[in-house]
Amino acid sequence: MYINITITELLLILLIFVGIGVGIILFRLLLKANKILTNVEEVLDDNTKAINETIKLIPDITYNLNEIAKELDNTLSTLTPDVDSLLKNVDGITGNVNRLTSRVEDTTEKLQETVYDLTNSITGTAHSFTKSTRGLIDYLNAIRKELEKIMKVIRR
Repeated sequence: MYINITITELLLILLIFVGIGVGIILFRLLLKANKILTNVEEVLDDNTKAINETIKLIPDITYNLNEIAKELDNTLSTLTPDVDSLLKNVDGITGNVNRLTSRVEDTTEKLQETVYDLTNSITGTAHSFTKSTRGLIDYLNAIRKELEKIMKVIRR
């Protein structure tokens, strides 16, 4: 037994299945939305008193926030000159520290140069002393030898 189905009928059947699938999805979506709305309704019912009290407090909270903003503005306008002065003092201190650091660096360089010159001078003096001492010892040895010769001549 053969059944002939046209493409139009096949597409219509597929479209019906897709419609059924979309309908099922929409139904499940509506069930979930209903569940969420039920939960929201329960929360609202449980917290209606607290919500009403909070709504009544909103004008007071707004007023307090405005007062705090005014106080903050007054405090900032009062402190601005002091902060500016403080910043100028910090700049001055920073300049003094920079100058002091520069002077310490200059002094350190001069001290380093002086120590280097002093070390060279001491080294030169020690070297000269060593040379002159050897020369003196050689001179004294020469005198001693001459004296020994003179003594030998006198002893004969």
